[in-house]
Amino acid sequence: MHIDKATADYLNSFPEPVRREGRRLQDEGAVVSVHGSHLFIKGRVEATGTSQGDCVVTLRLRGNEWEGACSCPRGLECPSLCAVMLKRLALGADLPESPATEDSLPIELLEKSLGRPLTGHELEFLDKVERRFRRYQTERRFFDHDMVRLNPRWPVESYEPLEGLWPVPPESVQEFWNYIAYAMQKRGLQPPEFLSAATDEVWAADRMVSWERERERSAWRSLVDNFVRKPLQTQPEPAEFRLCVAGREARLQWHGESGTLWQRVANAEEFKRLKQRYQAGGLRMSAASEILWSQFLPACDEEGGEGWLNLDQPENCRLLNRLLHQPEIGDAVVNLDEEPYRIQAQALRWKCARDSMGSEDYEILLVTDDGEPISHSLRLLPGEENLYLADEVAFPGPVYWEEEQTLVDPRQLLPPDVVETEAGVAFLARIAAGLPDELAARIRVETIEATIQLRIVLGLTGRGTEHIVARVTGRSTTGSRREILGKEGWEIATPEEGAPTPEPGIIQRYDRTPLAEVPERLAALGFTWDAGAEGFRTRLTRAFPEKYLAWSRALPETIHLELDKELATLEHNPVEASVSFEVVGQEIDWFDLKVVVQVEGLDLTPQEIRALVAARGAFVRLANGGWLRLEMKLSDQQREAVHRIGLDPFDLSGETHRMHVLQLAEPLAQEVFDEAAWQAITERSREIRLSVQPPLPDGLSVTLRPYQVDGFHFLAYLAENGFGGILADDMGLGKTIQSLTWLLWLRKTLAESGDPNLPSLVVCPKSVLDVWEGEVRKAAPGLRIQVLRNRAEFDAKRIREELDLVVMNYAQLRVNAEDLDSVHWLAAILDEGQQIKNPDSQAAKAARQIQARHRLVLSGTPIENRLLDVWSLMSFAMPGILGNRKYFRDRFDRRKDPDCQPRLTSRLRPFLLRRAKSEVALDLPPKTEEDVLCIMEGVQQQLYLQELERIQKVLLDVGNEDSLRRNSFIILQGLMRLRQICCHPGLVSPAAMKEESAKLSALFYLLDQLRDEGHKVLVFSQFVSMLNIIQERLVAEDRPHVILTGQTRDRQQVIDTFQSSKDPMVFLLSLKAGGSGLNLTSASYVVLYDPWWNPAVENQAIDRTHRIGQENKVIAYRLLIRDSVEEKIRLLQQQKRELVSGVLGEEGFARNLSMDDLAFLFSQGNR
Repeated sequence: MHIDKATADYLNSFPEPVRREGRRLQDEGAVVSVHGSHLFIKGRVEATGTSQGDCVVTLRLRGNEWEGACSCPRGLECPSLCAVMLKRLALGADLPESPATEDSLPIELLEKSLGRPLTGHELEFLDKVERRFRRYQTERRFFDHDMVRLNPRWPVESYEPLEGLWPVPPESVQEFWNYIAYAMQKRGLQPPEFLSAATDEVWAADRMVSWERERERSAWRSLVDNFVRKPLQTQPEPAEFRLCVAGREARLQWHGESGTLWQRVANAEEFKRLKQRYQAGGLRMSAASEILWSQFLPACDEEGGEGWLNLDQPENCRLLNRLLHQPEIGDAVVNLDEEPYRIQAQALRWKCARDSMGSEDYEILLVTDDGEPISHSLRLLPGEENLYLADEVAFPGPVYWEEEQTLVDPRQLLPPDVVETEAGVAFLARIAAGLPDELAARIRVETIEATIQLRIVLGLTGRGTEHIVARVTGRSTTGSRREILGKEGWEIATPEEGAPTPEPGIIQRYDRTPLAEVPERLAALGFTWDAGAEGFRTRLTRAFPEKYLAWSRALPETIHLELDKELATLEHNPVEASVSFEVVGQEIDWFDLKVVVQVEGLDLTPQEIRALVAARGAFVRLANGGWLRLEMKLSDQQREAVHRIGLDPFDLSGETHRMHVLQLAEPLAQEVFDEAAWQAITERSREIRLSVQPPLPDGLSVTLRPYQVDGFHFLAYLAENGFGGILADDMGLGKTIQSLTWLLWLRKTLAESGDPNLPSLVVCPKSVLDVWEGEVRKAAPGLRIQVLRNRAEFDAKRIREELDLVVMNYAQLRVNAEDLDSVHWLAAILDEGQQIKNPDSQAAKAARQIQARHRLVLSGTPIENRLLDVWSLMSFAMPGILGNRKYFRDRFDRRKDPDCQPRLTSRLRPFLLRRAKSEVALDLPPKTEEDVLCIMEGVQQQLYLQELERIQKVLLDVGNEDSLRRNSFIILQGLMRLRQICCHPGLVSPAAMKEESAKLSALFYLLDQLRDEGHKVLVFSQFVSMLNIIQERLVAEDRPHVILTGQTRDRQQVIDTFQSSKDPMVFLLSLKAGGSGLNLTSASYVVLYDPWWNPAVENQAIDRTHRIGQENKVIAYRLLIRDSVEEKIRLLQQQKRELVSGVLGEEGFARNLSMDDLAFLFSQGNR
């Protein structure tokens, strides 16, 4: 083949010995495969018998030059590069474009065994196998991600080439596939069924089993041999350390057994021995010695490892300063008399005076606080607070002017022509030296203050851009000194014309202290130097006005601002506006209101007023230039009143607000209504019965607690006034009993009115059906009840004529929606009402269609994800009270208005009752929650770190909140996998099912203790597969237990078994199946195996046992993996309580994570 110039140049670029070796490799046939084109070549060189091993070579033609790369450490000097290029020349036109494809899997055999042609997908799979074999032939590497392409369930455990797939490299596609199929089956993965006829499992197993066994033997032999060769581990050696400071060195001293004498570390060999013992954990020392040793070692290593520090080196003196400032070290730094160094309270200072020896010079003396001169040199230990080391003590002291000098002469002589200058007196001021009277009398001090000029500049970096440009000058009091701040710092400028000059004999000193902080102040507002603008610039953004205002308010009096006309408006006081609420419509109990805002004293357009109001006190840029901000002129009492009635004074949408009279009847609100409107509100509010306290109805066979009576009276108040509402008591406080009392009272009231019988309806989760039936039998046995189990049982005629109460689940609510319309109900109660939190769900739509005189929602945690959930609940309980859906979304969006939640709470106040256990159930035993931290090891830790690394790579591409939302599924999926690994590695990798789980071990340690003490335990997990793993071990250890998940059929039998058992027992529950409607007071211990985003869900689980009827202290253990995403979720819950608490319950956690939160969650450790 003709050698072109590029090829010739490339071959000639190798040294002659490399070319010679490359030629030998090519001649001996070491280039076993090569393919490519005129632009690209790839080959593999088997260089057996040499030291370099196999090489994978890649050659690319870029322009007119070949570039090569080799997989071996020799890189560009490897003879394999030359050998492959020579092989390409030898092949010439016969160079194959792709790896050899002589053999393939037997398609005819496969089709014959299947009795049909292969499908397109099957042929594509065969092609995948063959392509990966060809690539392996060239690269001699095979990865986890290659296996994933052949079986998506193959776990990615490493990004390194796989080992242990075959004893020797496969020579054909058939051998390659046999080994791959064997590896899949070993992982519990099934190879494709259609390849059975082409898979020789016996062939692969014969070769792999003996080879794997030999590998195992070899590994064990190596492990045993290495372990035996290790010296026997000795007992830890007691050792205490201290530093003895003498002259120019600080030497390490140590002693062994208590009572032995301190001794110097004799030489480098002894120091090395101590260091090795320490690193191997063979030294037992006190905390003081540990701190000293850990800080001394790095410094000593830099000195050469002799066990002492040279105090002529400033860095060593800085270390000694740090050690002396650490109270934990105590007596570990001593002087020659073996007395610990103590830092004196009395500080040293510099003093300037005429030379006491009579010369014309000035002497600078280091003196004590009372003026006594120091008589000998001291060792300077620089640091945050300088220390001066004497023979026996250390003194706090002033700055020193020679940074590299550590031995300080306490008396220094300076010539008069140095001292009696502007620089000389500035030097003395800098070191805070006291001055002699005659010198002080000659010094005149002027302070230089800074002025920052700010102006808006258009088009500085491009068309349409706006920047703020800052030019900064400094000026002394008289103008005799001017300075300008540039890129490199302050520069002296020409003095002002007419500025006075110092009188003869007067020394001028300029106090430049105010100038020092200006660069940092500019940087805080984002200013950077711009040579073109001859000043500092920052972008003019929408957020700039608020940032500027906070920045300018923090400037000291010695930094002045000069603003151009437009920026000067940022310093103006806010425009004041008055607000009132105008009644524009009225119906019996309802008032239609409109917000009216009036701005006086300025000629503003309606659009500008609307923009100012919408900004809620923030700056608004006006079309004619400048900024304005609005301040509502409301007294503190008026603000409180507006807050309590749930209105927004900044709402200028023009829409009316339909409000119930009870929401408006706030005495302090009188001042924001006109007289006629307020009179109408007060008159109607007087007609509403606010205090409704009927006696307990007949037919109630249980005794109510006082707070439960109050709850019944609240429900009676709702019914008496025709309201619907929400009873949102904590779980375990008896919402069911209060509701049954209310239903008995409603029936009594109905009978007294002479109206015909009307049944009542309860809709609840399937898991709570039996709870309602049991509570009726216990508390209201006179009620005729039917629990509907299926649609066929719904008989409208029988319900109207023979029943008092019908109980059904939410699935039946959906399918029986039309049948329910045929019955007019006395009351409709939604238990666990958060089931209709999605207003678009079929259950929510069916609930809103129910025809009932009275409506009630029961829920301990009515909100879990969004404020819109509240609207959905109230749209059933009291339609219209929160407006239509658009009205609600526009006014109660936390992203637009962080203060909307208190307003919503105010609007709900008349129709919602919420009591916490801590407020009313004072006789409940205490509840204790404890976090149990576990540490991952081995496979579990490896899987966790690999998954963490994968998600961190995803986060690198997430630069803003929009990108975060686009990638939210991937991120949340990654979070889920991390949390599953924390539970057990087998949840993400079936091959790791037998591996150790730190959390599982911690769980059974707890269960062992509680079993020995005779306790019953509830164990909650959101992963049913994790519960199955726990159950397998419970079965293997023959421990009594029951399990309740969504698949459990006879729930009540499971619960009764647990409740009635007198022996220690474990109850495994999934969060969804066991999170509501269960009374499990026979247990007093709860284990939360995995944390949930929403603390309310965890509280629900704990409250299965911490409820009325519990007599013992309830203890909940929360299992967490240390330094993992679990512990960080817990930290975020605790640090951001406002993130997880809602109007009626807990707000969704995961959906509210910011970029910073995710960076924290996916960091290693607890940074």
